[in-house]
Amino acid sequence: MPATKKVKTNDGTPSNRGGGALTSTTIDDLTALTTAQLYSLSSRRHRDESRESVRRAQEERDRAYVSLEQSQRWLERANEHLERQEENAREAHREYMDAKNLLVRVRQASSAAVEMMGGRAAAYAAADDSSDDEGGALGLAGRMSSGGFSMAGSKSRKGKVPFVQDILIEFAKAGELADGKKLADADTELVARKDRSQFANSMKLIEELWTEEEELFLRSGADEIAESLEELKVIAETIAVRCLTKLNEWEGRTDPTPTGHQKPSFISIGTRARRVFVSRKKGEVEEEV
Repeated sequence: MPATKKVKTNDGTPSNRGGGALTSTTIDDLTALTTAQLYSLSSRRHRDESRESVRRAQEERDRAYVSLEQSQRWLERANEHLERQEENAREAHREYMDAKNLLVRVRQASSAAVEMMGGRAAAYAAADDSSDDEGGALGLAGRMSSGGFSMAGSKSRKGKVPFVQDILIEFAKAGELADGKKLADADTELVARKDRSQFANSMKLIEELWTEEEELFLRSGADEIAESLEELKVIAETIAVRCLTKLNEWEGRTDPTPTGHQKPSFISIGTRARRVFVSRKKGEVEEEV
């Protein structure tokens, strides 16, 4: 049987005549191949898109981590700053309370001293105290009123022997003590050169009797003192009264309360303090012997 000759179309492809089954199979295969290729392309596109989404998500996560770390650092710094502010506030409150308590104690001590002096002034108005007589200078001071411890009284005493509180007030206002120098080394125009010995002894006694709070206040700067002139006056007067009281006690008086005519001039206090210091030194020598 002779072989069947395939008829070709004008474009050279085999004709469908006699090969219908083969052609249908080929078309199905091509369709399936095309569909698979399309699926493959779509899968690759989806895969690439998914990878890109993952990459963007990772970048967002990294940026979020960096932002979180920065936020944590900012929060830590803010907490540290807040702690410092709270500590400063507590310290300022403690200093305020210490200053307030100091002022209360000073005012109470001053009031008590003034009351004691006022209560005894009338009883001792006519008494004579030979230890307060230095060439008549203290006699002039003794004729002052019992309120002569005030700053107003000191202003009216020009040309008279200044009181120790006048000297302390001058030192504090000028900031002479802020650098920690001794009282006797501070500069003042209230003391004549010939009276430096009594001045040194009176200042030595004050340094022995003032409290730590009083010393710290008097050694403040001039600007701080200018804002607390009333407290300065009270502290200076309290120290002056304490000097008179201790001198009376050391001299063996039954009632050491200062009398109305005892005035805390630096000459009077310095002279009496010198006697106490000399007596102490003699006692130390006798004990050594």
